[in-house]
Parts: sequence; structure tokens; C-alpha cells
Amino acid sequence: MKHQEISIPETVRGSMISAIDSTLAASIAFEQQLQNLNINKTTELRTSFSKIRNSYKKIEWFLSQIEPESVLLINGPPLPRLDESVPKILELQPEGLQTIEEILSEDRIHDASKLISLIRSLKQHLYDAKGVFESIQLSDRIILEGIRSNIIRIGTMGISGFDTPGFSNSLSESSISLRSSRIALLNYQRVFEKVGKAQSDRLFLLMVKAEMILEKAKDFDAFDRWTFMKEYINPIYALIGDLHGATGIEINAEVSRKNTVIRYKAPTIFHTSAFNPYGYSRNVYEQADERKIALGKILFESKVLSKSNTMSCATCHNPDRAFTDGYAKSPGSVPNAMTERNTPGLLNVALSPRYFHDSRTNFLEEQVEHVVSNAIEFNTDYLSMSGMLAKDSTIVLAFKNAYPAESGAINSMTISSALSAYIRSLIAFESPVDSLLRGEKVVSLKGEKLNRVKRGFNLFMGKAACATCHFPPTYSGLVPPHFKEMESEVLGIPVHPQSKEIDPDFGKGGVYKYASPIYRHAFKTPGLRNIDKTAPYMHNGAYKNLEEVMEFYNLGGGQGLGIQVPNQTLSSDKLNLSKKEIQDIIEFMMALWDNKKY
Repeated sequence: MKHQEISIPETVRGSMISAIDSTLAASIAFEQQLQNLNINKTTELRTSFSKIRNSYKKIEWFLSQIEPESVLLINGPPLPRLDESVPKILELQPEGLQTIEEILSEDRIHDASKLISLIRSLKQHLYDAKGVFESIQLSDRIILEGIRSNIIRIGTMGISGFDTPGFSNSLSESSISLRSSRIALLNYQRVFEKVGKAQSDRLFLLMVKAEMILEKAKDFDAFDRWTFMKEYINPIYALIGDLHGATGIEINAEVSRKNTVIRYKAPTIFHTSAFNPYGYSRNVYEQADERKIALGKILFESKVLSKSNTMSCATCHNPDRAFTDGYAKSPGSVPNAMTERNTPGLLNVALSPRYFHDSRTNFLEEQVEHVVSNAIEFNTDYLSMSGMLAKDSTIVLAFKNAYPAESGAINSMTISSALSAYIRSLIAFESPVDSLLRGEKVVSLKGEKLNRVKRGFNLFMGKAACATCHFPPTYSGLVPPHFKEMESEVLGIPVHPQSKEIDPDFGKGGVYKYASPIYRHAFKTPGLRNIDKTAPYMHNGAYKNLEEVMEFYNLGGGQGLGIQVPNQTLSSDKLNLSKKEIQDIIEFMMALWDNKKY
């Protein structure tokens, strides 16, 4: 009988099953050590635990692609969360590698039984993952997209130390992760060489060099993340995408009608075309249309939308101020009334599965509805609004052009759709930082100014830990590598900079579906683009400038200021940033400006 060659997907499956078996074996050994060893010998336990983490990093890229929820269970943040799949408030306690690491980071282990319970739970999640590994239907597309997604993970989360805050082993772990995905990718080397040998050779050379750089990096704070991102992460990401496309192997967009968030053909994630703002839309079949966008802009600037005819969307979201208004809290359409919170900017705001500071809505269209009915803002309803808009013949014609299938109907659906279309057009990835990381020259940044931006980026992504909440490339709470989750944080923001009292606003914890103590005072992590124009800062506008904001973080947030914030998610440890380092970080953030006219 002729020998049948094993397919590449099956070869990769076999190697991943072997790797998960190694992770399970390391976990079993760790549990035995917990039961037999003096529990306070944390050094030995940490060494044993590192074997689990290192082994897990070999499978993370694969698991993340086929079962993302499992990654959250096995290596998610050590914070409680709600189970949003059930119609009640159900708190899920933290578990997984990061939670175990947090316990092992202490000088003395106080509860051995908890540690044993956590490792047993981890083992069960690994067994479950193995079952998925064995049964999932694999294809070349899934593997190549998973490897490319891992490049995003390493460049945005791995080198920032996001998932190993206790031991600071993120750089060496990233090397392991990169090597594992490269070994899987080597199965496609012959295929790649047929469509572009020079590109293939460069790809694997860059991956090997990147692994070595990560492996040799011993000083987390000193690691040059700017150069690594520019010269390795972005080129590797681009080359995998180019070679994948050249082979003729399909991509997700070609086999699925679902709106994907990442446009796979974009050369880097720091590119205007990288994200699909309609990936977060309520109607997955709706797409951008210039006529809808033009109508949405007209509506955005129209004061007819408000009951008093004195307020438009642009009243609070001024395009000249990066769609903010400069107030701590905005004047409303009702005399002597102010909005409850600071007006957020709108650049890239469409790149989110959650809206408002408190994350109370899931779609832009719903956000519009809240503004329409809000007594301090538009203070009206769609029926009244539609009647006013129908009196303007220019607007009536614009609706007919934008919504011919609806016969130009002016109603809640078409109004919210047009406004959302305009907001989804406000995508900004053309800052000097984006251009430089793509390898382009930027005349406005050179010499010492450029050096300060680079140092600021390295601090932002490293020592200052900014990027563990403000993830690149949006520098918001939009979580890589799949960009489907939006994080909120409990920072302990005071009433004003000199106050020792937390702002009374419950934020996300005040929304009925999130009404849990774990989300009390939690607010959505905003994007930082054009931040030089969006002062004052925080949900209550407490801080007038970036220096004040950075000092707040440098001291450890609310807890660092002496405020009682039992559920603070921000580390209360001081960052110990010097004044020069703070100014470098600010210089970097100031370089996230985009002068495009909207």
C-alpha cells in the first residue's frame, strides 16, 4: 500500500497535542510538589511553575485561534469578572496561571489549599483544551491566521508584560511563543518558497533573529520595544500575510459572511485599513456607504436634532478638538444643566464592542438612542426628530439617496444608521507614530524630538505599564489579538486632584447588567489618539493636563493617593518614573495626533 502523506494541519495538530501533554505533565508535577514540599519554599515552587508557563506558551497561539475563551480561563487576568451569558449577576472568581503567579509572588503562601484548588482547575481546563485540539476541524487557513495573530499578541501584549506581571518573564516567554509558531510555520516553507523565495527566506530569518533578541533580553525595562516593533513585528506580520495570500490558501473573509474586525490583507495593524469598524456593527450586513456618511455628517452638525434646537452632536463633539469640547462636563441643552460625565473623543471610538464610559451599550446605534432621549442632551424622541428633519428638502433628498431601499424613510433606523456611518468613518491611524512604525519617514519628527518619542514608547510599553491597559494600536482597552473585548478599569479617580475621596460615580457598576461590587467605579479605557486636544481628562474631567494624569498613575492611582478603593484593578505600586521619563511618555502620546479633516 502506498504511504499516505500526513497533511500539514494534522502535523501541527500532533505537535500541539504533544505540547499540551507536556503542559499537563508540568502541572501534575507542580501539584505533587505542592503536596510534598514545604509550602513556604516559594523559590522551588516558582521554578516548577515556570515550567508550566513556558510549556503553555508553546500552545497559546494555537489555542487562542481555535478556542479564545480557553485562553481567558487558563491565562486570563487575576481579576473577578461577570458571566454575561446568564441573565443574572454571577461573579466568576479569578483562576489560571496569572492568579497562581500572583500567589507565588508573595513572600509567604498563606493558603496552600487555594493554590492546590487552582492548579486542579487549571489541569481540567487543559484537559478540556486537549479535547478541542483532538476534535477541531483544522485547515491551512486556520493555522496561518493563528500564527499571524500570535505576532500581534507578542507585539502588543507579550513585550508589555501583560500576562506575567509577577515574575517579569514576558520577554523570554514571548521568545518561546514565537519559536513555537515559527516551527509550525516551517511546515509551509516549501509552499512559500514556490511563490516568493526571497520573502520566505527573509521571513524565517527575521523570526529567528526576533526569538534570539527576546531570549537574550535580561532587562525588562531596558528592552528596545520601538526597534523590535518596527524592524521585526511589523515586517514579520506583513510577510506572513503576503505569502499566505500568494499561496492561494483562502482567508477568513473569503469563506465567511461574518464581519471580521481585522482586515487580514492590511500590511500592519498600524494602518488605516487594518480595522473594519463595521466588525462591531449591529447589522453585520451593513457596510460603509459615502451617501450614508455624508448624510450622517449633516445630521451630526444639525441642531434640529435637539428639542431646543440649540444642540447638535458637534456641540459636545467638536471636530476641531478631536471631537471633545474642553469642558470637564458639558453644558446641556437645558439651561444651567451639565452632563454627568466628561465628553469622550470619537476618533476610533467605533472600534469597540462597548460604548459610553460605563459600557452600557453594545452598538453605536444604541448609543445614539441614549443621546436622543437624554433629558440634558437632545431631550426628544425619534418621532419628533423625524418630523423636524422632514421639513428640510435638502435633508429629505439626502435620505432618499442614502436609503433608497427604504424609500428615503426618515425614522429611528435610518437616523441612527446614518449617524453611526459617519462616526465609523472617523478612523485615525495616520499619526507620526503609526508612520514611523510602518517604516516611513516623518519630517515633523527628527533629532532629539524623535528620540524622546521612541523613549516614551518604550516606557509606555514597558516600565510605565501603560500598554497593559491602553493596548496598541488603538491605545485603548480594545484587547489584542482578536480585538473583540473592551476593558474597563477601576482606577480610584478622586473628585479633584487634591481630594482624598473617590468620585462617587459608580460607572459600569451602576449599570443594571453590571451591578456588581467588582465593577464599582469602573470605566471604559479610552483611546489616546489626539490626546493633546482632549483635555480635561478622566470620566469626570478631574485632571487638567497630562502631567497631572501621569502623576496620578505614577503614585499608584487612588490607592496610592490614600483613597480606599478595595476593588482597584490598577496596581497600587508606585511606578517610580522620573520627571524626564514622564515627559518622554507625554511626548510619545502627543505624537499620536492625526491632522486629517473629518
